[in-house]
Amino acid sequence: MGVGPSDEEDRATIVTTVVDWRERASALVPELRAVAETEEWSCHVFFSELSQLTMEAHREQNDDVLRRAYGFAHWCFHQPEQFLENAALVSFYEHVFDDWDLREEVAAWLPCDVLPKVRALWEWRWPKEQLTEVDQLLAGLQPPGRDAV
Repeated sequence: MGVGPSDEEDRATIVTTVVDWRERASALVPELRAVAETEEWSCHVFFSELSQLTMEAHREQNDDVLRRAYGFAHWCFHQPEQFLENAALVSFYEHVFDDWDLREEVAAWLPCDVLPKVRALWEWRWPKEQLTEVDQLLAGLQPPGRDAV
């Protein structure tokens, strides 16, 4: 099977996107620069590490790290390439409540425009009672401000 012009363009777009996310990740989250700059690792690996860093930041009430971590995930969610949006959803937002004790702190940081897409992922992972509690926590969230990262 030959590679047509559209296939070459798609590959170029994907390479550009990968470079962009790595650069943005390194700039926003220098704590994880080594992970972002390891070319063999995908953004899913980065998001896994970012999730751990985010949970630590919640425990330490480190708003600077939280702003940058959630800002990076939200930036990926809004990129034109669906690859980054999906990665942010399944490797970060789907797992934000994995440390259930931090649920109230986490809820305050979630952008409302992500919720409709990630909620479907939560539905298959959690019992109805847990999903209902998250829905109550998230009720009335405001859209992220214009100064979001």
